[in-house]
Amino acid sequence: MKLEKLYDLYAEGKAPKRLYWELAREKLVPLLEVQQIVRKNPYCKSIEIREDGIVLRTQDIALFFDMTQNICRAETIFVGTEDEEIAFMGRFIPAGATIFDIGANVGRVSLGLAKAHEDATIYAFEPVAATFRDLERNLRLNGEEAHIKAFHMGFYSESGDLKFFVPGANEAASLRPITDAYYFKEGDQGQGERREHLEEVVCPVDTLDHFVKEQGVERIDFVKCDTEGAEKMVFAGGAHVFRELRPVVYTEMLRKHAARFDYHPNEIIEMFAGWGYGCYTSESERLLPFEKMDESTVETNFFFLHREKHRELLEKHSA
Repeated sequence: MKLEKLYDLYAEGKAPKRLYWELAREKLVPLLEVQQIVRKNPYCKSIEIREDGIVLRTQDIALFFDMTQNICRAETIFVGTEDEEIAFMGRFIPAGATIFDIGANVGRVSLGLAKAHEDATIYAFEPVAATFRDLERNLRLNGEEAHIKAFHMGFYSESGDLKFFVPGANEAASLRPITDAYYFKEGDQGQGERREHLEEVVCPVDTLDHFVKEQGVERIDFVKCDTEGAEKMVFAGGAHVFRELRPVVYTEMLRKHAARFDYHPNEIIEMFAGWGYGCYTSESERLLPFEKMDESTVETNFFFLHREKHRELLEKHSA
């Protein structure tokens, strides 16, 4: 019997107090397990159970849990599987920077960078409406809705409205259906068997170059991009940005995601090389040159730095 039902039975006078105490205690004991993880995970500070949701507070930000999802960002941070290189990213962000977070999801990276770089101007882009609402909710929770400019849109090699495929775990939403069955499962919140879900939604997209021109953006210092395989097309729509503004780029590149869009990640490396960039992985807070991806590659996140503009950064952070 659920705790809420026990509460109602006692309130209605249908359960004696001591029985209610005993049964309620069984339901509350898992809170001790949650406390143990808070103690073990040095990045987490507390979990707040509030009327408007459950909030994870870390050393720098707060995020709402979304247990309707098969997996949510606050959950991955709490259980220790989230490994964004936010502190290391910050070493490539100058004072007064302009930052683009493409594929912002619920705001984990934007919020982390906003806390670390209070003088930065941050643009956060999320095309899926439901996820965008969660992004805005987390920005309000952290008091960052003015600092971080949130846009309900994505980027691609063309402008318009495109069909996105949104599985049960909407962080895996993509312009091509995912192939990993795990993400199709809906979050059951302990209610029973999990069902599979895939929804098709139409979302607005633009090209980087057109958006920058329309918004009058004259400077971009850092771009983070995670678009579940559409990275090549996102970058292709920003040739002017990368030739002229030359931001540092931090992006995900996975062979399995790229394959759904009929390209190989090496094509992104070649594209950036044509713009004067080199590709790098990171290890122990150092940059390591990366020339070509093959079947033995295990890295999934990569930096691109312009060989001329970022020469000092490369000298400072290379092995």
